[in-house]
Amino acid sequence: MDATVKQILDSFRFSVGNYTSSLGPENEKLTRAKELVESLYSKAEDGADMMAISMDPEFAVVGALIGELASEPVLAPEEQASMSTEGDMSSDGAVPPASIAAAGYHMAYDAMGLEAREKQGRYYSRIFELEEEAENAVHFNTLLVEDGVLFEMSREPLIEAAKETLAQAEEIYSPTVNYQQELVMKTYADVNSIAELEFQGTLMAELSNVEHEWDALFIEVIGLLPACAQAIEAFGPMDDLVGKLRNSHRFMAEFMGITWNEVFADPRYLLFWNNVFWPIVPPEKRTKYGVNSAEGWRNLLKEKFYDPFVKDEPVPQPDPSKARVRLWRKVFPVHETLDLLNNPPRPVIERN
Repeated sequence: MDATVKQILDSFRFSVGNYTSSLGPENEKLTRAKELVESLYSKAEDGADMMAISMDPEFAVVGALIGELASEPVLAPEEQASMSTEGDMSSDGAVPPASIAAAGYHMAYDAMGLEAREKQGRYYSRIFELEEEAENAVHFNTLLVEDGVLFEMSREPLIEAAKETLAQAEEIYSPTVNYQQELVMKTYADVNSIAELEFQGTLMAELSNVEHEWDALFIEVIGLLPACAQAIEAFGPMDDLVGKLRNSHRFMAEFMGITWNEVFADPRYLLFWNNVFWPIVPPEKRTKYGVNSAEGWRNLLKEKFYDPFVKDEPVPQPDPSKARVRLWRKVFPVHETLDLLNNPPRPVIERN
C-alpha cells in the first residue's frame, strides 16, 4: 500500500473508531463511515494509488461523515462507560497507530526534491523502518528517541552547513566567521543529544553575534582616518568633510594614540583593506589615478586627500599605552585584534 494513502486511511480509521464509545456501534453514520474506510483500505491494498483513492466518491463521503460525527448525539454516560469496559481498542482514549505519528515525516519526504532526498533520504528510510517496527504512535515516538535518528538528522546537516559557510567565507575574510564555523563543526561533533545540540547552538550564536558586532565596530573606528580621506575623494573637499577629517586627525591621536601609520600597521584592518575594500574600488577610479594596488590606493588617499588638509596641524605621535581594545571584559593592545578574533577570549559559561 502506498505510504501516503496508508497514513491518510489510518487517520480516518482512528478518527472513526474513536467515536465508538461515545456514539455506540449502532450509530448509522458511524457504521457507514467504518464500512467506507474499510472499503477504501481494500482498494488501496489492491494497488489503488493516492490519485485513485482521492478521486473515489467514497473518499469524499468518509470525510463528510467524520465531520458530521462530531455533531451526533452521544450516549448517556453510563452507556459510554459500558462501552469502554468492553475492551474495544477503537474507543475514546485508544492509542493511535504509528502511521498517524509518522504522517508528517511521509509528507515531508514526499515533498522533497531529488537533491534533498540524496542528503536526507537515509534518515527518512530509518524513520520508516521504525514506523514498521512500532506497535503504535507512542511506541514509534519512543523508538525515534532511543534510536537517535532524529539527533543525527538534526546534527549532520548543521555540520555540513558549517563546512559550506566556511568555504564561502574565504571571499569575505572574516576571522569571526572562520572561528565560529570551525567551532560549530568541532562542538557539534562532540554533542550527544538534541538538547545539548540546541544549547550549544544557542550559546555559540549569542557569543558570535557579539564578536561580529565588535569586529565591525573595530574596523569602523580604527579606519576613521582613511574613511574621512575617502569621503573627500568621493564627494570633494566640502567644509563638513574637511572638518571631520581634521577633528578625527586630532581625536585618534589624543584619545586612542593612533596615527595614519598605526592604522595601516594593524593586521586586522589590513586584512579588510587589502581583501574587502580595495576590490570594490571602481575600475574607472583606478584608471583615473593610475593606481593598481591596495597599497597604492592607500598612499593616494594620504598624499592627495589627507595630508593637504592637516598640514597646519601638529604632527601626531602614536601612543601604544592608549592604543587598547576591550573584548569580553579584558583589555588588549590594538594590534592583537586579529589574533583575538581568530581565537577569542570567550567567557567560560559555568553550569550551576
